[in-house]
Amino acid sequence: MLGNWIGGHDTPIWLEPSGWRAAGAHAAFSFRLGGVSQGPFASLNAGGHVGDDASAVTANRAKIAAHLSVPVHDIAMAEQVHGSRVALVGEDWLELAPQQRVPFAATDALVTHVRGIALGILTADCVPVLFFDPVQRVVAAAHSGWRGTVEGISSRVVKTMVEVYGCRAQNVRAVLGPAIRRCCYEVDESVAGAFIDRFGRAHATIRPGRPGKFLLDLPSCIRKDLLEAGVSPHHLQDTGVCTACRNDVLFSYRADGGRTGRQLAVVGLRAKRRGGDLSCDQFA
Repeated sequence: MLGNWIGGHDTPIWLEPSGWRAAGAHAAFSFRLGGVSQGPFASLNAGGHVGDDASAVTANRAKIAAHLSVPVHDIAMAEQVHGSRVALVGEDWLELAPQQRVPFAATDALVTHVRGIALGILTADCVPVLFFDPVQRVVAAAHSGWRGTVEGISSRVVKTMVEVYGCRAQNVRAVLGPAIRRCCYEVDESVAGAFIDRFGRAHATIRPGRPGKFLLDLPSCIRKDLLEAGVSPHHLQDTGVCTACRNDVLFSYRADGGRTGRQLAVVGLRAKRRGGDLSCDQFA
């Protein structure tokens, strides 16, 4: 079904959470098409730490920022250490010079209520989760790898939105972006055990013919974490796209053998409508 929405290989592809623009937030998940990077990073690589040419990464990030009508230097990034720390991005961040806006250290999730700041998360199999409360006008972005998922990074984001910004969990909207799915995410018994203990046996199944190996469903675990945090099931979206299955249009660390680029998931307040965007509903 995904292929129905792919143009030529030079055409940028985006996914947007349905209804968010109308409610006042801009948000999108980039794919790997439409950029200038070459080789294993072709073509819209947004990761500056993977060995790609720095000028190509800069050009690619500028393309993504332009799509959202956001200055590229106004996208706050996290260091992403596969943990569960949540950092607040305040107005003081905007006062820094662009060269001083380094990624938030030892952080995997960012939250802000400041207009003019966008939040960015890089992924190539881990789950990017974007959040938006249209009532209190708060947005957040989380990088949910397996460790962060076990540690409840998504529920920690919701708790931060509630405790710091006065949000109500039932008003928070969340969307899970393209990520590796149960069909392709093989883990060993120790990792599977951690998920079974935390979320239940249904989320990790034994892989036939592979002793000691399990297939793990990260998105379903994140969904359970969010529901337990009080998020309404009506406010949860999932793109449902597997990065490993569709590494022709998405970067996948596993499917690409470890040397590949990164998608960028971005969310911020103050949207500007542009034509030609895709909705997550089209992939439901």
